[in-house]
Amino acid sequence: MSNRLIIGMDGGGTKTRVMVKERPDGETLFDQNFGMSNYNNIGVEGLRPVFREIYQALFSCFQEQLQDAILVLGSAGVDRPKDVEIYLTALKESGFTCQLEVVNDAEIALVGGNGDRKDALMIAGTGSIVVGIDSKGKIVRSGGWGGLISDEGSGFQIGRHAIAAVMQEYDKVIAPTSFTEKLLAHFQLTSPEEFIDLLYLEDKLPVDKVASCTPIILEAWAKGDEAARTIVEAELEKLVRLVVGISRQMGSEKFRLSVAGSLLTKSTDYFGTLKGKLRVVLPQVEISTPLYDPVFGAIIIGARLQVNTN
Repeated sequence: MSNRLIIGMDGGGTKTRVMVKERPDGETLFDQNFGMSNYNNIGVEGLRPVFREIYQALFSCFQEQLQDAILVLGSAGVDRPKDVEIYLTALKESGFTCQLEVVNDAEIALVGGNGDRKDALMIAGTGSIVVGIDSKGKIVRSGGWGGLISDEGSGFQIGRHAIAAVMQEYDKVIAPTSFTEKLLAHFQLTSPEEFIDLLYLEDKLPVDKVASCTPIILEAWAKGDEAARTIVEAELEKLVRLVVGISRQMGSEKFRLSVAGSLLTKSTDYFGTLKGKLRVVLPQVEISTPLYDPVFGAIIIGARLQVNTN
């Protein structure tokens, strides 16, 4: 008797990647990208059209096999039972009748990054979070509570502080920065006063928009701009403290720390400086690039569920 299908879904703010296998080391039967499926971006009603399209694509390939499949969805913002229920309901209303499991996208990234449900993972991109597995096998987290109170070391926080520095320069509080004109051009503004419209006139926090200016600040930091140095160095220290926090929760100072997110995978200066700072406080932590993609982490979780339910 053949194994059940395992459907891994990585539901992000820009796209949803769907992969299907019968076992982690088996042939990839399906691997395709669909629209975004983070309800914080598209609303609860926006989930159903995306999941319905995914269901129809999978049904056309696998027909009745789909009914007995195991589906594991990892999505950003799945922090509370009510978040899980929102996704479960949307999946069921879109046609899925198979076994369903919904987790935070950091969990599938951790499992994919380390090849199993072990060690720890740091994500630093638009937002940030550090997650790990403690001695009892429970997932623990540090950070990732959103831009207003958390997301330390993220693109949003770097961008937010950079805009604040531009306003401080405008008010003659600090010396001129090298990135003020570049930020104004990036956001297509003619005066710092126009940041008010950019930041405060929307119904929700413009996280992606603010984070989009991060490359400008990282470039200024690399060139020695004092304001950029203050911002970036402070955010790096906050990231280090998140790892210290996860180390305490895991009860260990020796573990593999897989990294993900554009700030750590695309900026060698940011990643390199972070590694140096972490080496001072947690010298036994092994900082590594991910072994596998998050969607493959969902497949690994699905395979474990398959073993437990057979």
